[in-house]
Amino acid sequence: MLQKRFIFLIVVVLILAAATVLFIRHIQPTEDLDLNYQEISVGSKIADIVKNRKLEVQITEQDLNNLVKKQLSAHPDLPNGIRIEGAKLSLQGSNLVADVNVRWQDKLPVGAQLLFTLAWDPPNVVIQHQSTMVRGIQVPKEWLQFAPIELSIEDHLPLLIGVKDVKFEEKAVLIQLKALR
Repeated sequence: MLQKRFIFLIVVVLILAAATVLFIRHIQPTEDLDLNYQEISVGSKIADIVKNRKLEVQITEQDLNNLVKKQLSAHPDLPNGIRIEGAKLSLQGSNLVADVNVRWQDKLPVGAQLLFTLAWDPPNVVIQHQSTMVRGIQVPKEWLQFAPIELSIEDHLPLLIGVKDVKFEEKAVLIQLKALR
């Protein structure tokens, strides 16, 4: 009788170990991502204004990707022992989807998808975290919640130009400018 219980215990331990290994392999990132970014060239954006003869600038998905990666690389550590190691962002109108690679407790790599909303709250574009999913499973907000990220557009503009309005298009953000007096 004691031998049957011992064998049963070993089988249960092996099943739990196999389930743990499968779970860890399931949540691992599927692609290599990093936080490398390029500074946005303000000069080229101003040249676009002159060339198009319109007081508007288009921030592309790649520009936004660089801006957010810059913010994330400055603050990669999150609550609950989570550290961001890489990100890839895609713009879908006023929604921003971020595929991220994070590491939990400096040990377990996890691939996640974060959903953010974008809003124009003069003088900033506010990026608000909405939800997190790991392989299609919703993560409770209590486990991972970002503070809103505020990007000041006017900090990147010449002194005599301000922001009139910001519109979120499918793959770009259109910034309408105004001359200050």
